[in-house]
Amino acid sequence: MTTPPASQPGTDAQAGTQTGTTTSTTPSAPAEAPLTDEQIVAVLDAANKKEIDEAQLAQTKAKHKDVKAYARVITQHHTEAKAKQAKLVKKLGITAADSDKSKQLTTETQQAVDQLKGLQGADFDQQFVAIMIQDHQKTLDLLDKRVLQDAKNAELKTLIEKDLRPTIEKHLKDAEALVQKLGPAGTGATGATGATGTQGGATGATGAGAQGGTTGGQRAAGAQSGNQAGQTGVTAGSPGGQGGVQPPAATPAAGAGAGTKGAGTTK
Repeated sequence: MTTPPASQPGTDAQAGTQTGTTTSTTPSAPAEAPLTDEQIVAVLDAANKKEIDEAQLAQTKAKHKDVKAYARVITQHHTEAKAKQAKLVKKLGITAADSDKSKQLTTETQQAVDQLKGLQGADFDQQFVAIMIQDHQKTLDLLDKRVLQDAKNAELKTLIEKDLRPTIEKHLKDAEALVQKLGPAGTGATGATGATGTQGGATGATGAGAQGGTTGGQRAAGAQSGNQAGQTGVTAGSPGGQGGVQPPAATPAAGAGAGTKGAGTTK
């Protein structure tokens, strides 16, 4: 009787591991190519135009006097920034060249303007301010993470760092301060959504309930549909709440008004 050869545990275990394990790797997204000075000029032109187009519309459609005043400042400052840049670019002999980023900004401008044209009154004011916050935060991120790192010309870089960036940062802070003035008293839970049952929360925007519907660092993307059992106000305001008591569910017709004692009333 022949005894079968003893198995080798180490070899068998290794074979089992190799058979039962599949190693997969997820390819990382390709790094974005650095922007040339010519492309940076086009990006800055597109960013300035975006703010000007949106603010000019707000000067005619905004209801709140402070929103109108803010829109006038935005138009003035970005027009001046465009002129300064054009003067420097002419001096340096730089010709603007489009990139994916500048094209993206152009597309976003048209989309934002079209959206704002469909709104009226308080809904327009709230959405305009929300767009201003989003735009200026994105611009700051773009300047810090790409433009200032990629810029080669020293004068162009100085203009961006010492002139344009501080102005953008102030515009952001001023827009965040406006959020407090737009929500009617006792409706902090709606934040800056401007959502109503009829608008379906599509105008949702920025503040997320805490400290009267706004904190500088919280910019909710928007409320859920105002038709979901009329709880738009509670949904939009709750993320930033600090111990606020949620009110009982309102009727569908109540829309954003459901947040009369939402988290946004906490200051």
